[in-house]
Amino acid sequence: MRILHVLPSLAPGGMERLVLQLTADATGHGDSVVVASAPGAWVPKVIEAGAAHVALPVTSRDSPFGTATATATVLLARCIRHVRPHVVHAHNVRATALARVAIVLSHHRAVLMPTLHGLAPSDYAGARRVLGWTAHRVIACAPSVARSLAAAGFPGTRIEVITNGAALRPAGNQRQADLRAALQLGSAPLVVGIGRLVEQKNWPVFIEAAGSVEGPAFVVAGEGPLRRELTDLARRSGDRVRFLGTVDDIAALMGMASCVVSTSVWEGLPLTLLEALSLGVPVVATAIDGVMDLVPATAALLVPPGDPTAVAEAISRVLADDGTALQLGNNALLAAPSWSPDLMLYRYRNAYTAACAGEPRWA
Repeated sequence: MRILHVLPSLAPGGMERLVLQLTADATGHGDSVVVASAPGAWVPKVIEAGAAHVALPVTSRDSPFGTATATATVLLARCIRHVRPHVVHAHNVRATALARVAIVLSHHRAVLMPTLHGLAPSDYAGARRVLGWTAHRVIACAPSVARSLAAAGFPGTRIEVITNGAALRPAGNQRQADLRAALQLGSAPLVVGIGRLVEQKNWPVFIEAAGSVEGPAFVVAGEGPLRRELTDLARRSGDRVRFLGTVDDIAALMGMASCVVSTSVWEGLPLTLLEALSLGVPVVATAIDGVMDLVPATAALLVPPGDPTAVAEAISRVLADDGTALQLGNNALLAAPSWSPDLMLYRYRNAYTAACAGEPRWA
């Protein structure tokens, strides 16, 4: 089977991590895989997984018909003519539109398989219009994403849910000690936030909550366009939060954490949160659809979005009560098989096989 993945970039993120998982699984089954995207820090990981990478220019949702988009379309069409994929797996809306036009330009018959990884609530109406034109069927990465797309008017019969899988192997004591020393984290209890530095993650709530909890060290692992703004805000708010940038050994960072915190205002499916739960790390998270769909109330402390006081109180409860922390961790481990990566990969492989076999749902 020949598979072509199309996505905006290969910067560290949940969608990109999924593509790496799918790539490694497909090449492990003997398939030929090409990943087309703008450059990013994870391009070497694609190569390590046994796939080829085709560089596309960076495109912008603010300029959908600009020169970069036109160039990307031509390059992708050329790639499709050369690779002759059975399946073009596009990730999110712009990549799906780009892939559809490129398939037409290439004069090659391939099944377009879009996965929608989650959008801001206000973007679903536009997504429904674009996907309605470009895609016969859409895979949603979580039930909440499927509900939102259907509520925007996309036919529910044309939506398939394949829940993203996420799990990490525990990092040993030496890996944790090495990372603690490399990052100069000291010996205080560690409260960790992980994710891109974008508005969706609502890091100001994390920063404000940190100012109300004495004792632990607060760190954020991730990069993004708000880095300078958030660093300045943390400095003005008492310098309680350190921004670490990209951390490669997330399992070691989570293994050191007394608590992992997510303050997002929306999520399709937060992979880093599910990874923390798969390690049995106590979690504090906002009670939003993409979280509540999968995370049982007994496996994490869920708080209202946009409420730094509630976040601070939940963190304090985890740090002060060993019984609560232990119970949350045990319940998380019991829930983790529900979002098994193996199950996700099995379902995607079945979808690829069905598409290649010409099953009507992918026609």
